[in-house]
Amino acid sequence: MEIHLQHCQECGSDQVRNILYRQPGEPDRVIVQCTQCERFVASYIIAPLGYYHHGKGFESFVRGLHRSGEFMSGRKVQALFESRKEKETRLFDKVVALLRERKG
Repeated sequence: MEIHLQHCQECGSDQVRNILYRQPGEPDRVIVQCTQCERFVASYIIAPLGYYHHGKGFESFVRGLHRSGEFMSGRKVQALFESRKEKETRLFDKVVALLRERKG
């Protein structure tokens, strides 16, 4: 068994918050934000192939694929990673904006 405490890649803080994001027809997601610098830390889809860690890069994505049991070509894996990285970054920006609107 492994246990890891999540840390912000920018400031090193372990003070993070998980934001549950639900949209009809899509898997539930957890968006993780640092409470110290408010940066995007990670996003989790609650489904197979669900782990994406912003800032940890391609190797982290491949470990998630391995744990899910999926096997595919290197080019396909690289394309999936690039697509996921872009999509999750846009989603993080959207979620943070929505939270700011809620506060305001």
